[in-house]
Amino acid sequence: MLQSSASHKRSVIIRGALYEKTGIAIVGILAATAIMIYLAALYGNRNRFDYLKDLDKTVFTLDGTDYQLRDMTYYIARQEMEIEKQAMVYDPDDTNAYWGLHTNGKFIRLEAKRAVLDRVVHDMMFYEAAKKEGMELDEKEKQYARDSASDLCYDLSDEQKERAGLTDEEIYEMTDKAALVEKYQKILADKEGENFGAYDYNGKAYEKMLEEHKLKVKKKFWDKVPFGNVTLNHKFEDQEDES
Repeated sequence: MLQSSASHKRSVIIRGALYEKTGIAIVGILAATAIMIYLAALYGNRNRFDYLKDLDKTVFTLDGTDYQLRDMTYYIARQEMEIEKQAMVYDPDDTNAYWGLHTNGKFIRLEAKRAVLDRVVHDMMFYEAAKKEGMELDEKEKQYARDSASDLCYDLSDEQKERAGLTDEEIYEMTDKAALVEKYQKILADKEGENFGAYDYNGKAYEKMLEEHKLKVKKKFWDKVPFGNVTLNHKFEDQEDES
């Protein structure tokens, strides 16, 4: 009887120890899970893209000068409007269809986004060169730029401008810069005996020039920019990595 009682006590002690160890293990697992969830949420918040809040973040550095997302918004808006117009012609009932087209092994949307970056780098380089030359627009060129800016201001609704953090004043200012770039490009092409396209953002003569400049793109940040959903609101089916 005494042995049975002692055995029972040992059994109770052993079970208690097992329960205690199991409880500690469960607490440890729960604590580890909570930490993982916290870190995942923290990482997600740090990497969540907010267009308006990220406008002052650097996208690329050219010859020591940083250019922010704000400097690219005008070009993004113009490109989105251009692609959307083409999409309306392709399928007025579903513009997503055109944006998601896959041609020559590449998605139209991703190629258009790459073109934006290339064009901004091109224009910032040529704009700085034009300023150094003391180049300015004449009255006819200024009027042409104003008309072009007015068209974009009209095409974009107030909501679209707000979503992009773009004002009419910025549109007029950037259109003037783009016009000066075009003027500089034409003069440079004539001087070098080349056609205008040779010094476009994808022209061979320009690409050779670019090799003489120092360019660093923050690719991971640029990849997060939701091109096609800045001034517009699309749902894209493709999940291709934009890298």
